[in-house]
Amino acid sequence: MNVRLERLKENLRESDYPFFEEAQLIRLLEEADGNVDAASYRGLIIKAEQDGIDLSDLQMESMRGYWLSLARLYRPDAGGVLKRGDGN
Repeated sequence: MNVRLERLKENLRESDYPFFEEAQLIRLLEEADGNVDAASYRGLIIKAEQDGIDLSDLQMESMRGYWLSLARLYRPDAGGVLKRGDGN
């Protein structure tokens, strides 16, 4: 799990933009059955929910677009054949 946890941290850019506690990262991996890409996708979507901050002296622009563009790298493949509505 250690290698997977380190890969997840790298994918989420946790060294540059810390957001999750280690227990939360482990939970993301567990929920994704150890799949680092799936955990990365979910974690980046969660980071995208964080919006900009505007306090009197402090302004921080939203990085939503950045996190969503990274999430696209790990989005599960939803490809495949579409089934017809009439069952044929």
